[in-house]
Parts: sequence; structure tokens; C-alpha cells
Amino acid sequence: MKEVQRSPDDEILLTELAFDTKNFIPFEVHSVILVAEEQTNPNGPFRGYLDQNTKEFFVEIADEESMKIFTRSALLTIMKLAEEAGAEKMYICVRNSVNNIEKYLKTFLFLGFEKLSLAEQKQISITRTHGILKCNLKEEEDDD
Repeated sequence: MKEVQRSPDDEILLTELAFDTKNFIPFEVHSVILVAEEQTNPNGPFRGYLDQNTKEFFVEIADEESMKIFTRSALLTIMKLAEEAGAEKMYICVRNSVNNIEKYLKTFLFLGFEKLSLAEQKQISITRTHGILKCNLKEEEDDD
């Protein structure tokens, strides 16, 4: 994962997600798959966005092909990279037009993500084009 410059496409997406007022740093994440000891990268890189002020990391899933990238091991790696970049919370913004989302949802839920209600989503973004999943990367410490 490496920090990159904001592009016009980033600006459009962030505006669509109603995040254009946030101070995001874009990161490019490369999904690498090992097949018989050879690296392949069929899906190319995707972008993640870190808000350093709130320590939140956002990833957009625009279509079912993008959703396939997020296997359990890939998601764990991305969560670790987000945490290393300083994030305490991670949000997955799934475009509402993604087909078969329920088929993939259990991977996210298994790893600690939760579906946010519409009211909770409105606290993060006023978008109506995406559903949002949230995961706390930093565990709450008990005072016991």
C-alpha cells in the first residue's frame, strides 16, 4: 500500500460519497494472488482513503468483480495495512448496484464488520448510492 496523489476520479468518488469535505489521503492497494508460486494481479490496484484527523480508512467496492478481491486473507491484510497507516476504524462502502452482496457479506461479518443502519450511515455520509460496513481496528480496552 502506498500513498498517492488525489486524482480527478478520486474527487468524483469522494463527492459522490459526500466525503468531499474530509481531508483524505489516498492510498493505492495492490491485490496480489499467488497461483502455483507465481504472482498474478488480475484485478489491478484499488484505492483506499485515510482521514488522518478521524483515523478512519475507507474503501469503495463498485461492482461484483471488485467484491471478489476481498477474500478473508486479502481483507485481513488490508485491515492490517490500514491500521499500520494509522487507522482505528475501517469502512467498506459498497455501491448499491453490486449484485449478490449477501453472498460476500459473511466474510466481512466474520472479520468483525457490521452493517450500519441508515441512521448510522447518515452520521458518516449523506450518500444514497452506497451501503456502509464498519469495523473497529483498535479493540476497546477494558478498564477492569
